[in-house]
Amino acid sequence: MPLDIEQLKLYTAHRGIAIPMLDFLQFRHAPAEDGNGPDRLVVRVEPQHVNGWANAHGGLIMTLLDVAMALSASDADEAGRGVVTVEMKTNFLRPGGAVGEVLEALGSVRHHTRSIAFCEAELRNSAGVVVASASGTFKYVNKPRPLADA
Repeated sequence: MPLDIEQLKLYTAHRGIAIPMLDFLQFRHAPAEDGNGPDRLVVRVEPQHVNGWANAHGGLIMTLLDVAMALSASDADEAGRGVVTVEMKTNFLRPGGAVGEVLEALGSVRHHTRSIAFCEAELRNSAGVVVASASGTFKYVNKPRPLADA
């Protein structure tokens, strides 16, 4: 079922945290399709998101994958701590999509310890085709995140 992206909250508003870059990019939160699985991040490709070939820029794609993995790492932590990226590897499989295309990222945790999470993510286009994948290592941060302005 296609997403109605206009009905989705901005990711930062959903999480109640301040990440101005994600608001600028218009990343939105999409709940799990079945209500039980992991949440997703979505974005509609806009003119400011494209590269010289009129497809979603690799930086946008990598940021979606990074945030999807960070979200899954935070969700896997009993304390719900935030994380910072230690390293990330990205595989670009096909063009990301033109203006108007909706991209959807889904992250997962392969393993985590008290201080580190090892994650993976996939980015799919509106047709459900995988556009890119990533793996990353994330360090849990033991201090409170900045909260969004109320």
